[in-house]
Amino acid sequence: MASRVENCDCGFTDSNDPTQSTFTNFLAVNFSSISDTQFNHIFIRSTYELTPKHTSYTRNFSAGQVQRSDAGVHLTVSPAVRQKVPCAQIFTRAKTFFHGSYHARFRVSHVSGTVAAFFNYKNDTSEIDIEYINFWEEPTLLYTVKPQLYDDSGNPISNTYQREDWNSTSGEAFSDGFHEWSYVWLPDIVHYGLDSNYSRVITTNVPQAPGCLALSHWSDGNPKFSLGPPTENSTVTISFLWAVYNNSSVSSLVCSKTTSPCTITNGVFQSGINSSPLPTGSVSVNPGVRSIGASLGVSSGASSWLLVFVMLLWFRSFRD
Repeated sequence: MASRVENCDCGFTDSNDPTQSTFTNFLAVNFSSISDTQFNHIFIRSTYELTPKHTSYTRNFSAGQVQRSDAGVHLTVSPAVRQKVPCAQIFTRAKTFFHGSYHARFRVSHVSGTVAAFFNYKNDTSEIDIEYINFWEEPTLLYTVKPQLYDDSGNPISNTYQREDWNSTSGEAFSDGFHEWSYVWLPDIVHYGLDSNYSRVITTNVPQAPGCLALSHWSDGNPKFSLGPPTENSTVTISFLWAVYNNSSVSSLVCSKTTSPCTITNGVFQSGINSSPLPTGSVSVNPGVRSIGASLGVSSGASSWLLVFVMLLWFRSFRD
C-alpha cells in the first residue's frame, strides 16, 4: 500500500463505496481553505438566465450570489426583482468527470422556496442529480437521472426517480448541520446515499458520457417544484467536495509504484502507515503539467502519459 498519495498510480477506492470499485482519479476540495486563485482555476460561477415552462419567474444566475467564508462556499437565492430570481451556481471547468464515487457536504437553508442541487451534467439528456426542496415539510432528497421518465399524468416514475426521507434521531432540523450527499456512478447503475448510507439505486437511462460537476441553488416559483421564490435571502453552504472517479482523458493506470488501489475514506487518503493529513498547499497535476503550490507530482518521465490525474485542494485533514 502506498505511503504517499503521489505514489497512487494504481487507482483509488472509496472505503464507503458499496461496490468497492477502482477509479483513476482523486479530487478533494476544502471550500473552507481554498484560495481565490485555486477556486477560480477549478470552478466557474454561473452567469445566465433560464425561464422554464410553467413558471412565473426567471432563474437569474449571477456571480455575486456566490460567496466564500471559513465555513465554505455559500450559494444564495434572493427575493425576486422584476420577475427575476437571483440564483447561485458553480460548475467545474473540466468536463471529464465520468464513472466514480462523488460526495458533497451541504448545509441547507431554513428559508423555504428554493432547490439545492449537486449533479453531473453533460446536457439535458445526460445528467445525474441530487436535489433538495426545502419547502417540503419532511426533509427529502430527490435522486434522478436524465432523461427522466414520467407517467401519463406527468408524474415522475421510479425507474428514473427515487426519494429518500431524512429522519432526525436527536431532534435537530435538517438545516442545523452538514450532511453528505453521495452517488456512485457505474456503467449500468447509480447508487445514491445520504450520510454514507446508500439506500436507493437507479438502473434506467444511466448516463454514458462524462460531464462537469455542479453545485446549485435556485428558485423559479414553479408551484409543482421549487415554489417560492423566497421572501428573504436563502443560503446553502457547501464545506467539502470530493470524489474518486474516472477521468475520461486518462486511458489506463500505470501500477508501477503500487500494485493495488489507494483507499480514500471520507475524502482523506489512507496511507500504508496511518491516516495522516495531506501536506499544506494545493495540488493540480495533469499529464505533462507540474503541480501548483506544494508539489505532489505523480508523473515519472516517460510514464507521464499514463499519469493518474490528481487534484487535491487541501490545507489540513478535514474533520467533521
